[in-house]
Amino acid sequence: MNDMLEPGEENDLPEGLARVVRAPTLINQLDEQCRKAWQGGGSAFPPAVGWILLDEARGHRDQLGFSGLEKLMHAVHERLRVQLDATDITARFGLDAIAVILDSEGGDRDLEADAGALRRSISGSLFEIGEHMIAATTTVTIRMVQEGLRPPEANLVRAARAAEKLSATGGNRHEIGGEDQAETPGTLLGQLTKALRDNSLKVVFQPLLATSGPELERLQMLPRLAGPDGTLIPAARFIPVAAERGVLPAVDHWMIARAIDLLRARAGEGREIPTIFLNQSPAIIDDEKFVKWLIDQAESLEKGHRKLVLEFNIMDLKPRIRDARKVLAQLQKLGIGISLTGIDEKVPEVVMLKHLPADYLRMKSDFAHRVLDDAALATHFEAFAKSARAAGRKLIVPMLEDAEEVSRIWQMDVDLIQGNFIQQPSEAPVEA
Repeated sequence: MNDMLEPGEENDLPEGLARVVRAPTLINQLDEQCRKAWQGGGSAFPPAVGWILLDEARGHRDQLGFSGLEKLMHAVHERLRVQLDATDITARFGLDAIAVILDSEGGDRDLEADAGALRRSISGSLFEIGEHMIAATTTVTIRMVQEGLRPPEANLVRAARAAEKLSATGGNRHEIGGEDQAETPGTLLGQLTKALRDNSLKVVFQPLLATSGPELERLQMLPRLAGPDGTLIPAARFIPVAAERGVLPAVDHWMIARAIDLLRARAGEGREIPTIFLNQSPAIIDDEKFVKWLIDQAESLEKGHRKLVLEFNIMDLKPRIRDARKVLAQLQKLGIGISLTGIDEKVPEVVMLKHLPADYLRMKSDFAHRVLDDAALATHFEAFAKSARAAGRKLIVPMLEDAEEVSRIWQMDVDLIQGNFIQQPSEAPVEA
């Protein structure tokens, strides 16, 4: 029997082992559990989430290659399933991590024993990968689910951040609980405004990989907050707060200024200048002063050095489509690229191919998962890709989380792919 998760399948066999699902399914399951618990006033025995991180994954990748690392992670995953219960749910996340929802079992589950057993099942084993015998270790962190945390997947982020911190200090450790500082909207807003005031907001970069043609350097630049323990808080935790409290335009300004500084530094050093992709709110569409400021910033660079692509969610632009068309055309004339995000089969083609100027179309984050499971959607996408290319738009498919997704999307008529399986966000692929 082949226990590898096939496209479109969620493998809960053999009987008695923890289920294997895709990452979006695990997140949806966690969301549903938290929603029901929240509506009912909270669970008596909430579940826990675990994050199991392969230590030294980059070294294993260098030794084994991507396919070898994939085989190692599959073997690790199968070994871990033996230690879990049949009611637990697991999923791969990126190149080197496995998440698990642990059933609370009426409140009498020994999570310390679970974490120790998971870690020891790997650290005491050798894995035969091709001609190599690999002694791998993992770092395991488990956190009780905070059912009121929004979004619920932030529970996974807490566990992941803790695992990354432990792994960076040597790994082969496990930890339960831990006193995470509460990330309430108020505390996040305070941290964000201080970071903007002190110019201490952090950024990470994730490459976009071309499926054909010359391999140019393209990087998405993403904001991060430095937490009290030095770990980085992802944008998904604080950007919604910034939007709700009216701070998002300041984040937009800061990110553009930071990107232009990086482009200017690269040009000054005579090195290859990357194309930097930045998520933006619709603030610039509504603010003439913002537009003027950006024009001044862009014109401070030589035209060939203005390798900046601003990304706007198409749903944010639809209510202001006339103003958006004008502003985006202005930016394109300056040499700034435009990307429309949040694209799926529900967005009318006329809007993204004719009504709004754009150089790139970024598919929604769940699109890769859905298009591989739906033959009709795949056929529709192939026709859409031809129309997009004829209109001069390049297609980006993000959030590729495993080798199967990368392989199959690569064969479709897309231009750029991105995801944690290809490379996780890094703090320093670009030197300022």
